Amino acid sequence: MAGRTKSINVKDGRIRTTCDRCAKKQYVVIPAGLRKKMVRCTCGHSTFYTLNHRASGRESTCGKAYIILQNGSECPVYLSDISIGGVGFTVPAQYSRSIAKAHDLRIKYRSVSGSMVMRRIRLKSLSKNRVGAEFTDIRVYSF
Repeated sequence: MAGRTKSINVKDGRIRTTCDRCAKKQYVVIPAGLRKKMVRCTCGHSTFYTLNHRASGRESTCGKAYIILQNGSECPVYLSDISIGGVGFTVPAQYSRSIAKAHDLRIKYRSVSGSMVMRRIRLKSLSKNRVGAEFTDIRVYSF
């Protein structure tokens, strides 16, 4: 019988699991693209894991932002999460066709301190209206 789903961080291409039934610890090698994994202990107990490959934490957030398209026009978006390396946001349906994967754009949003920040981003994943992007600049431009 399978246990409930757990979220676990992948470090150096592997995870360390602990069986809920017998408390046995084991390391399991995880391929780079894998997002979910079922692990069975030698006692027969199985646990389903959701794998997090991120090196840094991701913080959920909400708020309005703007992406500046390659033609210079601004498109309103809604922030979902942010981390040191990137940002996730939702694009309104009417603007979803104006962006594509691997585009280099800029995003403008209000930081926690209240100042406006502009960063360069590269779109990495698109799923319907949800976009994941990584920051490509080192400096943060505040104004």
